[in-house]
Amino acid sequence: MLGKVLGSRYQITRHLGGGGFGQTYLAEDFHLPGNPQCVVKQLKPRTDDPEALQAARRLFNTEAEVLYTLGSHDQIPRLFAHFEENQEFYLVQEFIEGEILSQELKACRICTESEVIQLLQEVLTVLEFVHQQQVVHRDIKPSNLIRRHSDRRMILIDFGAVKQISMPGTEAHTPETITIAVGSSGYMPSEQLAGKPRFSSDIYAVGMLAIQCLTGINPKKLPEDPKTGEIAWRDRAKVSPKLADILEQMVRYDFRQRYPSAQEALAALKPLTHVATVATLLAEPILVSMDGHLAWLERGDELFQLQRYKEAVTAYDKVIQAQPNDYVAWFKRGLALENLRCYEDTVASYDRVVHLQPNDYLAWYKLGAALDHLQRYPNALQAYDRVVELQPDNYWAWHDRGKTLESMQQFEDAVASYDRAVQLKPDFQLAIASRKRVLSNLKQVDTLYHLQHYDEAVASCDRAIQQNPEDTLAWLMRGMAMENLQRYEEAIAAYEQVVSIQPDDHVAWFKQGTVLEQLQRYDEALAAYHKVVQLQPDNYWAWYDRGRLLESLQQIEDAIACYDRVVQLKPDFQAAVEARTRVLKQLHHGVIAVADEEDDETVFSNASGDYSSPTSKMSILKRGIPADPSAPATPNAPVVATSDSVTTIRSRSLTEPTRVLMPPARLEEKTAIRQPEREPSDTTTITTVRPGNADASKDYWVWFQKGRALEKLQRYAEALAAYDRASQIRTDDPDLWRWRGNVLYTLGHYEAAVESYNQAIQLKPDSADFWCCLGGSLARLKRYQDAVIAFDRAIQLRPHRHHFWHWRGRVLRELQRYSEALQSFEQAIVIKPDFQPAVNDHDRLQKQLLRATAQQNLPV
Repeated sequence: MLGKVLGSRYQITRHLGGGGFGQTYLAEDFHLPGNPQCVVKQLKPRTDDPEALQAARRLFNTEAEVLYTLGSHDQIPRLFAHFEENQEFYLVQEFIEGEILSQELKACRICTESEVIQLLQEVLTVLEFVHQQQVVHRDIKPSNLIRRHSDRRMILIDFGAVKQISMPGTEAHTPETITIAVGSSGYMPSEQLAGKPRFSSDIYAVGMLAIQCLTGINPKKLPEDPKTGEIAWRDRAKVSPKLADILEQMVRYDFRQRYPSAQEALAALKPLTHVATVATLLAEPILVSMDGHLAWLERGDELFQLQRYKEAVTAYDKVIQAQPNDYVAWFKRGLALENLRCYEDTVASYDRVVHLQPNDYLAWYKLGAALDHLQRYPNALQAYDRVVELQPDNYWAWHDRGKTLESMQQFEDAVASYDRAVQLKPDFQLAIASRKRVLSNLKQVDTLYHLQHYDEAVASCDRAIQQNPEDTLAWLMRGMAMENLQRYEEAIAAYEQVVSIQPDDHVAWFKQGTVLEQLQRYDEALAAYHKVVQLQPDNYWAWYDRGRLLESLQQIEDAIACYDRVVQLKPDFQAAVEARTRVLKQLHHGVIAVADEEDDETVFSNASGDYSSPTSKMSILKRGIPADPSAPATPNAPVVATSDSVTTIRSRSLTEPTRVLMPPARLEEKTAIRQPEREPSDTTTITTVRPGNADASKDYWVWFQKGRALEKLQRYAEALAAYDRASQIRTDDPDLWRWRGNVLYTLGHYEAAVESYNQAIQLKPDSADFWCCLGGSLARLKRYQDAVIAFDRAIQLRPHRHHFWHWRGRVLRELQRYSEALQSFEQAIVIKPDFQPAVNDHDRLQKQLLRATAQQNLPV
């Protein structure tokens, strides 16, 4: 690692140590003047087991989040950065120059009682702040305490084992989190060993540390009382009864008998300590030889910890008088003033910090919060902009930026900021709630609907209806939201309200028909479709759906009449042409035939590299076989109104079975894992519609949805035309380019599909599905080397997707890299043991290699 540059800015200069889940290095920051030193911690799990790796990742991410929360305390290293590189995780922290306590203990094995009391006070004071943040450290020991050279203060490091405690109203951690026992033998109490740490677990560790200092004995070597299970140590140390009693309570075996947190332990220790006044402190001989500003800085920190903020400000002012450019003193002064709610002075302090340290993201963040309190929103926005410039992935800064924009009534920009926060942390409930609130207040029902916040969309519609009961658009959107919530009766009621106010609203009639059909109220559904074609005689979609429903009800002649009308209106409507042919056969021949269902399969020819397509399971509707009324219905997708039609996305094709080619990512959707069409964590793009381009956004959404509908009907040429029309309106939606690429792939236009997938990847390079689709198209073009690169990238993003490994194996087989191909097939099987295509390909290739080996060994 020496000399390696991480994150394009941190060059490793020295290995500091390691153990557990990580290694620690000293590094230089190339992006800051003078290349200051910092500490880089690398996650390096000692196992390839996916569950163990996930546990390590969870601990590492927790450390980053907690360090960010605790970063304002002077005796805890500040977090500078948190990033992932080559599937390894890194934390960058403040470098503390000092001596590790374990080295002190080696040099002087036994400490005096006064030294131990001083150590207890320092450690418990830091720990009190940590516990106030609802955090348990879990690994307090001599090697995790550094005495800083500059001021001799004790610094608490290594939060790699932290655990946040769930408080009422907050999200609970997953059960597996509490089962991971982390800590160091001798300092770890029984409940922590069982994976259930508490604040008092840290108290135990501090008590054992103090006993070690008094006795010079490692805690692991101290005996236990066989009757009580308590540590037997008092006869091995010279200690006053008062301090011994305090330590005994700190290290009780039963956590319920210990001090519950650092605050109570400090209170018990207080009678044994002496807190000097400022005047006394400055009069002490030891301080006369020190720089005066260091004494005032230390005194300010003590006063701050005692929550005597006014006196702390006075102390920090003394430091600043001596050292006007001491940005740490300015920062601490700002923190104290912030606690006093003196926000004008707070702003002045943080202003000074960012003037001295322009890249201090935390100072910019605190400055933004103070300006926000003063309602100086434009200045606060500038501060938050600076934070996200320094730390683009700081989701808290994006959220608070959105809150400021919301206060400035720049609601669309606020939504975009909240969007970014949610994109960075999908489970960030505060940002999700803030975004919902703004969208609801804006009555942006369409956006709420698009984000699938259906309950909020209903609430927003209700507010609009309360203000204007005649608002047909609000009633219509309410019905669509209810439909997606599967509250079909309420959806019908909303659509009925629309047509009662506006009887010629063909969209509401059409939607009413689809929901009535869903509820198997077929006569009413037919009446609704009939109303649509009365209002819009040229709406071939309505004629088609009416014919389809009549056909399923075995009203063959009426169905033929509807299909005839569709074909008259749109001769190239292939689904209608095929349906008309089908029912005419039934009418003329009266033949009942049931088509055998055909299992989905995928064939990959080793000789030619040809990929053949899966065939969907279907059965042909025949005369005399009515539709099964007990079959579960799939809700229809949203209807989009155009000038002459209504497009409905359906969950199943109504055409005859047709063999089509599919890219590997969509093939996976269809066969192996049966996942939804869009996977939110990978392919969903959130689009914010702004007032200035509302019409364009509506037109885009219409064409996009029309393309999806036509694709599901296997009318791929028309779907491509719709996607192309959508791309003329907008080019920044990666989903559009992905689905367009799928259609091009299906049509056999592989070069064009590659271009489309590349466009999607440029917009969203971290989408594993996009890379997989690209790999499939490259394989069709026999560009196997490029295909392997694409599948490797997909696997890098999503290593546990079995079908990525399977397709990679097939391409490697074409390159005759048989050993690697077998390894890929094996990895797919490890991830999903019942994935039969990978099992078959693995066995087939293995047999082929065995035959080849046998033939080579035959005698000539």
